Amino acid sequence: MSGLLSLTPFAHRLEEEFGLYALFTLRGPQRPPEGVAIVGLDESSLERLRALPPDPGSWPTPLARCSRALSEPLELGDLFSVDRIPRALYACLVDRLAHYGAQVIVLDVAFRDDPGRTAGSEALAHAIARHGRVVLLTRARRIWPERGALAQAQDQLAPLEPRLAEAAVAVAPFVLPRTGSRLHFAWTRHPSLAESVQLPVRALEAAALPALERVAAASSGAHRGFEPARDRRDRLVRAFLALSPERWASDASDAHERRLLEALVRAHRGPQELVINFYGPPGTIPHRTLFDLLTEEGPEIESFVAAKVVFVGAFDLRTALAADTFPTVFSDPRGIDHAGVEVAATVFANLRDGVELHRPPEWARAFWVGGFAALASLLLLRGTLAFGLLAALLLAAALVASAVAVFSGARLWLPLAFPLGVVLPAVVVSSQLARYLGLARWLGILAPRSIRAAALGGGTPEAARGTIAELTVLFTDIVGSTALAELLGPTAFKARLDDHFAMLARLIEAEGGEIVEFLGDGVMAYWGGPSGPRDHATRACRAARAIACALERDNLIRSARGEPSMRLRIGINTGEAVLGTLGGSARGIFTVTGDVANAAQRIEQLGKTLCPDRPTVAVLVGERTANMAGPDFDFTLLGAFPLKGRAQPERVFRLAVTDKPVEGGGQSTPADRSIDRPPLGMDKARS
Repeated sequence: MSGLLSLTPFAHRLEEEFGLYALFTLRGPQRPPEGVAIVGLDESSLERLRALPPDPGSWPTPLARCSRALSEPLELGDLFSVDRIPRALYACLVDRLAHYGAQVIVLDVAFRDDPGRTAGSEALAHAIARHGRVVLLTRARRIWPERGALAQAQDQLAPLEPRLAEAAVAVAPFVLPRTGSRLHFAWTRHPSLAESVQLPVRALEAAALPALERVAAASSGAHRGFEPARDRRDRLVRAFLALSPERWASDASDAHERRLLEALVRAHRGPQELVINFYGPPGTIPHRTLFDLLTEEGPEIESFVAAKVVFVGAFDLRTALAADTFPTVFSDPRGIDHAGVEVAATVFANLRDGVELHRPPEWARAFWVGGFAALASLLLLRGTLAFGLLAALLLAAALVASAVAVFSGARLWLPLAFPLGVVLPAVVVSSQLARYLGLARWLGILAPRSIRAAALGGGTPEAARGTIAELTVLFTDIVGSTALAELLGPTAFKARLDDHFAMLARLIEAEGGEIVEFLGDGVMAYWGGPSGPRDHATRACRAARAIACALERDNLIRSARGEPSMRLRIGINTGEAVLGTLGGSARGIFTVTGDVANAAQRIEQLGKTLCPDRPTVAVLVGERTANMAGPDFDFTLLGAFPLKGRAQPERVFRLAVTDKPVEGGGQSTPADRSIDRPPLGMDKARS
């Protein structure tokens, strides 16, 4: 059941919100990917660019050189937001990155086809074309139908400035799914966009262009004339994906190229959605600011850019809740989230290096959670409660350690929050409920109901502490049990006793009585006590009469099967006694202590001489019981008899057992009432 529940949407959401967060936290940050860098468009760069003097000749040398190369002046005075950066300044940036050997440039900036923003577009288009491997972002927008319409929303791509789109090697959107409070997933191919391939995949294609050229040349040997960069890339990718791995594996020049080509296959043929393997908190991937790249030069800048895939976009580690940022498992508590450009760089590196996270198949999730639940249940039910809880905690620790090890080593995302937050508490509760029910069952067998209820409730019943009260005690004894045991044999005799005692317990408890103990082949029970019924004598007599009827019926059935009959003596007495635990503090027995119990047993034993002729049941009661029982019973005074150990004789009565229905829980069944019983054989008299 736990395994099946782990497949529900609730369990998936729990793992996304808490399980994945715990795994990343326990694993910790990792080394950033090689060959990837970020140029951040931040407020600090804008402030420093605005603060430059009006004369370009006074600007830092790289920026001044770029300004002189432009056909139109570069205006920096109105740089108050990232979306106001002049396109000519981007042209300078692309040229600077190309100068220092950037392998691929990914501009995570939407250059919309806006007539009011054409300034600098020509210079930027030439810079993009000169580099040859620049990927541009195009914004995706969702168009909703009119209110009340049945049509679904449509996803559209905002058009780019045509000159820039034509010069770029690829144009792609980058839309991120939002499934919870944190970002965990990214699309490689969007399921509803016309341009489905996402920006990181296009960057991967651009990085693999030299390898794709070699594979194409080795496969076809043909060389085409001039064609736009986007068309060439698209043709090479389609041709490559049509090949089998055996066709291109030997054409890749080295392991790095083979890794890029394998990543392309995974990106285009694998799942449309991947789980992002974040390397660490915001800023983990190497980054420099826009101002640094435009104004500095030298070995430091060269080592930062050379042979790298450089992502350019809004990136500010000083501003909380900035635009184009996404909360992730590594978000700073101050509100610094991952910028969209860093997410794009992370997804690219995940795809290139094959280090994205993987979710196990549904059956594996169910087996993982179900196996944990089964083991936890076995441990919690084995031995003592303390041992079970300790073992379950150790199992939970082993689950966490295993999940973190698999997450860190194999990048496999195993369920953690659902088994620990839902399954383990449920197993603890259910196991303790099972223990409670098992304890209740055994207490029901070994102790009176009042003791059982109080013990399970965590308290101590008043009677268990030893309380004097008026009650009625009943003793039973099988006549000729020794001969019956010899006749039946030990196994059959035990089975006969089990049936007999079950019948006694059912009829006694039906009248509200409590069985104190089983005495060999007899039973000791009582009614009344501190919290018992006030009509305890009536209930005891009613139970005795019901026992007599049930035993006669059982004897008839057994006689018809050729089995021996059973005779029974019952003694009942009423008086004050102490009801409670008898024995030392280490171990005791719950019983009735006092003269009333002793007298009840002696009265039952008088049946040996006073009622030797009874065919089934002889019920003898003391005088106080007969006086308190009420008018619904017929008693015959048998006389006053000395009881062993008592100075005063006791007036003893015989309870008449008739075949008329009895009231209350001890009422005989229709089968009982159908038995034709012999007359009692003695005159009845009211005492």
